Amino acid sequence: MTAYITIRGARLHNLKNVTLTIPKNQLVVLTGVSGSGKSTLGFDILLKEGQRQYMESLGLVAFGLAKPPVDAITGLSPSIGVDQHLTNRSPRSTLGTATDVYTYLRVLFARLGHRPCPTCGKDVPPSFDPSNAEWESESSADDDASAPEETFPCPHCGAPIPEIGMAHFSFNKPAGACPTCTGLGIVHQANIKRLVDEQKSIPDGAVAGWDHFHINYYTPSLQAAAAHYGFEFDLSLPVKDYTPPQRDLLLFGVDSPLFRRHFPNIEPPTTVRQGRFEGIATNLLRRYAEHIHEHIHEADYRDKLEEFLVTQTCPDCAGTRLRPESRVVTVNGQTIIAVSRLPLGDLGAWLSGLPAVLSPDEMIIAEPILVDLNERIARLVEVGAGYLTLERSSPTLSAGEAQRLRLASLLGSGLSGVLYVFDEPTIGLHHRDTRRLIDVLRRLRDLGNTVLVIEHDLEMIAAADYVVDFGPG
Repeated sequence: MTAYITIRGARLHNLKNVTLTIPKNQLVVLTGVSGSGKSTLGFDILLKEGQRQYMESLGLVAFGLAKPPVDAITGLSPSIGVDQHLTNRSPRSTLGTATDVYTYLRVLFARLGHRPCPTCGKDVPPSFDPSNAEWESESSADDDASAPEETFPCPHCGAPIPEIGMAHFSFNKPAGACPTCTGLGIVHQANIKRLVDEQKSIPDGAVAGWDHFHINYYTPSLQAAAAHYGFEFDLSLPVKDYTPPQRDLLLFGVDSPLFRRHFPNIEPPTTVRQGRFEGIATNLLRRYAEHIHEHIHEADYRDKLEEFLVTQTCPDCAGTRLRPESRVVTVNGQTIIAVSRLPLGDLGAWLSGLPAVLSPDEMIIAEPILVDLNERIARLVEVGAGYLTLERSSPTLSAGEAQRLRLASLLGSGLSGVLYVFDEPTIGLHHRDTRRLIDVLRRLRDLGNTVLVIEHDLEMIAAADYVVDFGPG
């Protein structure tokens, strides 16, 4: 096996016929002024070519990975890149779900959680079989909120108590999600001021997003609805002059309680031709809800809809995302909501204290869960993410934070013989955490990997086994 990666005649972007040899199984830093070609070499050439060669070795067609303009590259390993681009903008993703730490917490609370009896209010200990310490992922039945519940009798009053499982602590499953916000922790309302220019009439552009096609399509339905309920709908009026029924019809539609309160004894039209108008605010909220569930990764469309929405904390779950039944389950006096709000360093300390308070039977269940939890949290703290909390929404993470979470995952994979490429992982780190990060990168190297870091930080450069300094032009 060759001890070097050799690049001959690299000609891409600012690289002009560059020939370079990089030692393998070392911590290598690429540094230099902006625009000198270090990212081009690390990501556009070495990373992509390593991925292309690996895919071709498996007999796969590497679509989108053309061979870079170089004379030759030898000694390359399968490659993994960790850049500064956020990969998960889903509002349903949190730090806890992205790292699987929350998954293990769900197991812990499902197996060992205490809760008050809904009838007598007294504490109900967990019902578990200590001889069955293995845990399984959710079954398909867990996704069905309407499935029959298994129960056991309250030890105090005998009332039936529903069994709880992992799904009851997941805000992404019907069994656990708050029914008001469907597990998002927030609710949306239409921003009427942005949606409607009340100084204009509908033909003059009062409704945002309605061009001539939309006006010609919707206004006949509006007028038919008005006729159905026995009032006129004058399209030439500015919206500010509408009567309450006219305004509520335009905004909320014929099925909305806000409109139906005006005509409680009249049934809504059954067809669009007869006047079954949805309402522009109702339509906006429906499209947004459908997009969140079915097209969550199409961020551009979601951002366009969100321009006309006002976001508020869910009034029922107060932003915790979970159903009321799940919010009252405790382990050692703490709910899963409370521990999800702890910084990761404090969460690790709380978990470390559990063996002292759990019974021997409970420890049979808890021990394998705690081992995995503590390992994952320790890695996250090690890469400088100890100040973050599990409830932190993934889209709010900075690029540097997201990169460090990925680094913790890679550290736990135990892979060897890999080329890792990192893009300025020290961004935003305190001096103390930079030293920790360097230790983590060295551990990756010591597993038998080549660690390539694009970096400007002097401490990282000084810690490198090998430095490639790129000059201007």
